[in-house]
Amino acid sequence: MPLLTDAPAAARPLLAAREAFRTVAAADLGPEAAGVWRAFVGDGPAFVTDGGSLGDRVVLLRDDAPRSQYALMNELLAAGGSLPDGLACLALTGSRFQGQRGRAWTALRGNLHLSVHYALDLDAAEHQVGLTVLPAVATARAIAAASDGRVRPGAKWVNDLMLGGRKVAGVLTASQVHGGRLRHAVLGIGVNVARAPELPPGPRVPRPGSLADADAAFAADDAWARLLPHLLVELDRGRGLLAAGEAAALLAEYRARATFLGRAVTIWPVDEGPDPAAVRPLARGVVRALRDDLSLELEGVGAPVRHGRMTLDAPS
Repeated sequence: MPLLTDAPAAARPLLAAREAFRTVAAADLGPEAAGVWRAFVGDGPAFVTDGGSLGDRVVLLRDDAPRSQYALMNELLAAGGSLPDGLACLALTGSRFQGQRGRAWTALRGNLHLSVHYALDLDAAEHQVGLTVLPAVATARAIAAASDGRVRPGAKWVNDLMLGGRKVAGVLTASQVHGGRLRHAVLGIGVNVARAPELPPGPRVPRPGSLADADAAFAADDAWARLLPHLLVELDRGRGLLAAGEAAALLAEYRARATFLGRAVTIWPVDEGPDPAAVRPLARGVVRALRDDLSLELEGVGAPVRHGRMTLDAPS
């Protein structure tokens, strides 16, 4: 399947030495690739080559995306449109990117910004939790593989990956359910590979870090290309586990990477309102367990905690 791009020089790190791009009119791309190109880029010609190590999928790489590809995927599906199964959209930088609950995500060159669509037919009640943790598990596994095991991030409830107390990645999952069946999933993954963004400090905002802080192999501006093939393999592996009815295996892997189990944490409201300093915590305590529905059991808190924003408390 093809790799499409508007910036062949920028996409070059994904290609083998003898591979080259050719220029193809949108109308000549083939139905699936043409639909993707027109929806995400426009009617102009595309630079195309075989996807090679990126698998049997359509891959779109944009040098500078004018808006979130994750949001666009979800909008197209919500409007009744279709996307190829396994479609992977990558932006090297861009504008109007979003993290969890619509928070702005800074898209810096040298980092990885990926959205992947899967067409599914799974029981929602049995597989939603597995789908939710899939991108975090896949990203953690991919980082370990790309670093030959030198870098092993942990998970912070429920969508962050951490290294040395700093946030190096965030993931999103959106799904469409019809008649109790999961029909579509869009996974959004942002990884600070080569550099960490400069963000204003906040009492409940984890400090950003990068993979390059832990391993110099990730310091180059094209190190995202080192991570991408591993990440697509791990996402496909997770999708395969869901299809095989093994969602519990994904949850077990997430638990194994959970940095918060046994830690004292504070859970805060998601919406802090106009005065963050006046916000009061929803719950506080040592995390005794992560339940099968992703809720938390906290020591001294009677009911499971199902929603909120977690901060890890300093050891006493």
